[in-house]
Amino acid sequence: MPILHNLSAQQSDAKDYIISGNQNYMEGNFTKAEAQYKSALGEDSNSIKGNYNLGNSLYKQKRMDEARVHYDRVIQNLNATNSDKHKAYHNIGKSYLDEKNPEKAVANLKEALKLNPYDDETRYNYALARKQLEEQQEEKDEKNQEKKENQDGSNEDQKDSKDNAEKQDEGDKGENNENQKPENENGQQPDGENGNEDGDGKAPENQQITKGSDGKEKSSSQPMNTERQEGLLDALRQQEQETLKKIISQKAQKVRVNTEKDW
Repeated sequence: MPILHNLSAQQSDAKDYIISGNQNYMEGNFTKAEAQYKSALGEDSNSIKGNYNLGNSLYKQKRMDEARVHYDRVIQNLNATNSDKHKAYHNIGKSYLDEKNPEKAVANLKEALKLNPYDDETRYNYALARKQLEEQQEEKDEKNQEKKENQDGSNEDQKDSKDNAEKQDEGDKGENNENQKPENENGQQPDGENGNEDGDGKAPENQQITKGSDGKEKSSSQPMNTERQEGLLDALRQQEQETLKKIISQKAQKVRVNTEKDW
């Protein structure tokens, strides 16, 4: 019996601390309220009201992680009613909503609605969290799409640069081939390419050297062609035949003269 009496006294003391804490809370003095609620929990750590109200005082001080710890203790308390759990889930969801974490806010507010689907504040916060979650997802999709487009554009630019570089290399090779000087059979460059004369890149034609009146070597403009050579040979043959005829005629006349003279 004394044990029961002491437990009851502890609960009574916890209740007094809670009442005092509520007064400080209403006055906006959340630090003092926090201290009173902690004193109440020191007397009765399983106090549903003590944990819930301490969570509220911490929430007001924007100490969200600490607040959620005490809300969760309410939810895990076997003696908590659906109404107690509903309010705890609601406040957890609201804390995540304030921290711009709509995904966790939706999850906890949804649990709150399961316990009390008719609470207007919970339904409002749940709808707001869903909207924020959708907007966040759309923004994420847009960023991913923009990132993908930038990567595709970067890859395209790299491809164009590579193509241009290859074309430039091909152009340089072609230019080098055009500028490369031809070589003759001995591996030397023909006249006109590496000499003092201006060459056209072609091998020089065969030339015949004739002697001019000034005693200097003079190159004929063109070599003698085959037709002209044959014409000269024909002329020589004809001249030889005429000379031969003259010689024969002269010998014949001499023979006639001698015969007559002897006759």
